[in-house]
Amino acid sequence: MTTLDPLTNRRSSRWATAADLVDPPEMKWRYDPARWASERAGLEIWSKQREIVESVRDNPLTAVRSCHSAGKSFISAVLTCWWIDVHPAGQARVITTAPTSKQVDAVLWYEINKLHTTLGLRGRTNLNEWYLGDRMLVGLGRKPPDHVEAAFQGLHARYLLVILDEAYGIPKNLWDEASTLASNEFGRILAIGNPDGPGEFEENCKQGSGWNVIHIGYRDTPNFTGETVSRSLAEMLVSRRWVDERRHKWGPGSALFQSKCEGNFPSGGDPFAVIQNDWAMLCRVNELAEDEPYEAGIDVGGGGDRTVIRERRGTVAGREEQFVDADPMRTVGRLAERLREWGIQRVKVDSTGLGWAIAGRLRELSTRHNPAGARVGETSHDAEVIAVNFGAGPPQGFEKKFLNMRAYLWWQVGRELSRLTTWDLSRVDDDVIHELVSPRYEIMDSYGKIKIEPKDLVIKRLGFSPDSAEALLLAFYDARTVARTRGWGQLANADITGGTSPGDRLVGVAQ
Repeated sequence: MTTLDPLTNRRSSRWATAADLVDPPEMKWRYDPARWASERAGLEIWSKQREIVESVRDNPLTAVRSCHSAGKSFISAVLTCWWIDVHPAGQARVITTAPTSKQVDAVLWYEINKLHTTLGLRGRTNLNEWYLGDRMLVGLGRKPPDHVEAAFQGLHARYLLVILDEAYGIPKNLWDEASTLASNEFGRILAIGNPDGPGEFEENCKQGSGWNVIHIGYRDTPNFTGETVSRSLAEMLVSRRWVDERRHKWGPGSALFQSKCEGNFPSGGDPFAVIQNDWAMLCRVNELAEDEPYEAGIDVGGGGDRTVIRERRGTVAGREEQFVDADPMRTVGRLAERLREWGIQRVKVDSTGLGWAIAGRLRELSTRHNPAGARVGETSHDAEVIAVNFGAGPPQGFEKKFLNMRAYLWWQVGRELSRLTTWDLSRVDDDVIHELVSPRYEIMDSYGKIKIEPKDLVIKRLGFSPDSAEALLLAFYDARTVARTRGWGQLANADITGGTSPGDRLVGVAQ
């Protein structure tokens, strides 16, 4: 018994129909993917995208290091649909992977589903799978758990295409599995993404690696070269305005500008950066589960400066809101509204300067601290409020290691969570990452006491204040315990006992 597939207007049944299982009539496009995109799909692709699809046709291994907004996910979806459409049914398969579920489902497979529906391609698709009939799996996207060492084992096909999307964040075991899967004559691998830092992707983009490497910097895109494309395509690609804004905000020598604009792997990293760029980038593809506690950090801006509140859900950095308001009472009202709306259990407030008054008033409005009086009006909330003075001394036992509380937070929270990739920054945008990786440190004395570059010097050097980064650090600071991480030697031995988190990564003592 067959029914009409509402997506493709074709027959579907428990098994693939005969029409699905024969060699497609569009064989003339098997050896010309660019022509398939134009004639079969009615798509417009620009010169570098054409170079990519032709490289996949001709080379077993293709690596594409690309700037932002160059159409990476779109051309990967085009390749997926072309591959399944022009090869014999049952002999072709496409496997895609990316560091996070969002990158698999909401980015690449969104594009694949859109093309499949628009073009009326054979079979049916869902969130991250493509079937001919009900049981012939010809395409799938997966972000396997990191502990699964053989995630794609056995998924062979005569014509196999493996796409490593956002390739910088792909763990080495998946690179190895991809190489094993696509080891036959007709196997192909495409690794594509922003060149965010060192690792397997960078190694495979080097000369002599055996990969055909394609580079796309912003200067190579139509809005800079003058290549003739439609207005609608030009509007989708990286713009002059955006590059100029990033150059001004990040600086042309910054790691983010090199990666997101130049399409190059960052070079010449600052050895005295508190948080290395590649650590932070790995944390952006560190997909962890949301859990308690629901906490927040607030960096208070005085006068015309911005106030930032950042949410934390367990090990996941959540929502952020920033605003400028010279009226401290309106500022308190807006912050209390967010604490209530987000269900925050505990909030840490930078109490330096105006922050002291903001923290005090938020405490008065808290049902946790003032159950009798806080219920008056709509500005009450249920969070515990903790004032954190950045200029005060570090927690007990860390006086010889850190100059002040600010140094402790930047190093013990920001640096260590980044170094160990034990927080999830996937929802943190590029500008906050730039703030996070910009401050520097210095060693002050023979004890190795650490001082973090003062905020006013960061502003003078870079032209911005790391307010969002410091709100993020406050959100992840556990004000009831002193954080400890493995491998700290003498510093770790200074802690007492009482671990509460997986892997003994965060244990500590009451302050």
